[in-house]
Amino acid sequence: MVLKSLKYTLKTALTTTEVTRLYPEVMMELPANERGIHELDATTCIGCGSCARVCPNSCIELVPYKYGNPLKNRKMLFPQIDYGRCTFCGLCVDECPVSCLKMGKRTEIAGWDRKDIVYGPDRIAVKKFSDKEVAELEAEAKRQAEEKKKAAAAAAKEKAAKAKGKENKGKAKPAEGGEA
Repeated sequence: MVLKSLKYTLKTALTTTEVTRLYPEVMMELPANERGIHELDATTCIGCGSCARVCPNSCIELVPYKYGNPLKNRKMLFPQIDYGRCTFCGLCVDECPVSCLKMGKRTEIAGWDRKDIVYGPDRIAVKKFSDKEVAELEAEAKRQAEEKKKAAAAAAKEKAAKAKGKENKGKAKPAEGGEA
């Protein structure tokens, strides 16, 4: 009986069947609907804050980040996520109007301090602009703002001129009617 058990032990020990996972070296295949660490597309984020408003745990706040699109996101505010409070419910992803926030496949979150598990836009951004592209976009945003300001000033000037013209016409009519 003892030899039979020893034979079985040696037989299973020498096979190549994996008994335990070799976790840090070999990652297991995750399912398609896995909810891991968020991924941010900073090139399309509009900074609306709907992700922060809908979060039931208030773990998302908007913070400044310079590698986004100043044409779409005027305030240049992007989500920062506190994974110590996040339950990975996915409501923020569902609420995003431009689908710039997604749930990724990475699941490892570790740190020595609380601040190590607070991921800012620099850690969750998978798409972002370079310094040169940001400078070009900022110049374009300034140019568009100046054009809007000039157009608004011209419209106000035109409106004032029309109002003044109507006022002059209104005064001229009773004078003509009184003389006749």
